[in-house]
Amino acid sequence: MTEETKCEIIKAFAYGYTVEEVAELEEMPLEDAIVFEKANANEIEEKKAELREAGWTE
Repeated sequence: MTEETKCEIIKAFAYGYTVEEVAELEEMPLEDAIVFEKANANEIEEKKAELREAGWTE
Protein backbone atom coordinates (compact mmCIF):
# COMPACT_ATOMS: atom_id res chain seq x y z
CA MET A 1 0.00 0.00 0.00
CA THR A 2 1.36 3.39 -0.95
CA GLU A 3 1.58 6.29 1.47
CA GLU A 4 -0.99 8.14 -0.64
CA THR A 5 -3.44 5.24 -0.35
CA LYS A 6 -2.89 5.07 3.40
CA CYS A 7 -3.63 8.79 3.70
CA GLU A 8 -6.80 8.46 1.63
CA ILE A 9 -8.06 5.60 3.79
CA ILE A 10 -7.32 7.55 6.97
CA LYS A 11 -9.22 10.51 5.52
CA ALA A 12 -12.19 8.29 4.64
CA PHE A 13 -12.38 6.99 8.21
CA ALA A 14 -12.01 10.56 9.52
CA TYR A 15 -14.98 11.64 7.42
CA GLY A 16 -17.03 8.88 9.04
CA TYR A 17 -16.96 6.11 6.48
CA THR A 18 -17.59 2.68 7.98
CA VAL A 19 -15.17 -0.24 7.65
CA GLU A 20 -17.60 -1.80 5.19
CA GLU A 21 -17.64 1.34 3.03
CA VAL A 22 -13.86 1.68 3.13
CA ALA A 23 -13.40 -1.99 2.23
CA GLU A 24 -15.71 -1.60 -0.75
CA LEU A 25 -14.24 1.70 -1.94
CA GLU A 26 -10.65 0.51 -1.62
CA GLU A 27 -11.45 -2.98 -2.92
CA MET A 28 -9.90 -4.61 0.12
CA PRO A 29 -11.12 -7.46 2.33
CA LEU A 30 -13.29 -6.35 5.25
CA GLU A 31 -10.86 -7.87 7.73
CA ASP A 32 -8.03 -5.75 6.29
CA ALA A 33 -10.14 -2.60 6.71
CA ILE A 34 -10.88 -3.52 10.33
CA VAL A 35 -7.19 -4.13 11.06
CA PHE A 36 -6.24 -0.88 9.30
CA GLU A 37 -8.73 1.15 11.34
CA LYS A 38 -7.43 -0.28 14.62
CA ALA A 39 -3.76 0.07 13.65
CA ASN A 40 -4.20 3.69 12.57
CA ALA A 41 -6.67 4.88 15.21
CA ASN A 42 -4.43 7.72 16.39
CA GLU A 43 -3.87 9.06 12.88
CA ILE A 44 -7.61 8.83 12.16
CA GLU A 45 -8.42 10.82 15.32
CA GLU A 46 -5.80 13.43 14.40
CA LYS A 47 -7.29 13.78 10.92
CA LYS A 48 -10.81 14.10 12.40
CA ALA A 49 -9.59 16.97 14.60
CA GLU A 50 -7.85 18.60 11.65
CA LEU A 51 -10.99 18.41 9.51
CA ARG A 52 -13.14 19.77 12.35
CA GLU A 53 -10.77 22.71 12.92
CA ALA A 54 -10.80 23.50 9.21
CA GLY A 55 -14.62 23.48 9.19
CA TRP A 56 -14.97 20.42 6.95
CA THR A 57 -16.83 18.36 9.56
CA GLU A 58 -18.78 18.94 12.74
